[in-house]
Amino acid sequence: MLSRTADHLFWMARYVERAENTARMLDVNLSTSLLPQSVEASESGWRAMLSISELTEDYDARYPLLSARDVVDFMVRDPTNPSSIYSCLQAARENARAV
Repeated sequence: MLSRTADHLFWMARYVERAENTARMLDVNLSTSLLPQSVEASESGWRAMLSISELTEDYDARYPLLSARDVVDFMVRDPTNPSSIYSCLQAARENARAV
């Protein structure tokens, strides 16, 4: 029983950490996108963030074009994206509930 509780606590913390890291990446990328730059440079930043998270294929399957609004929506509140902030916090909540 102790091992199961420790496992749930570990994964709860891991999911919260993943949500925090995603939020930090989005914050940096949003701040960077407000600087004067070309459209190609801005798209390159958003594409790099999807690539870091290994979500480029999932994003491309859902959205025909790359836009900052769609990337933010996909990374924050898309329930079908297992790495979205919403999904990570939901998984953390389930692990906390199990404890």
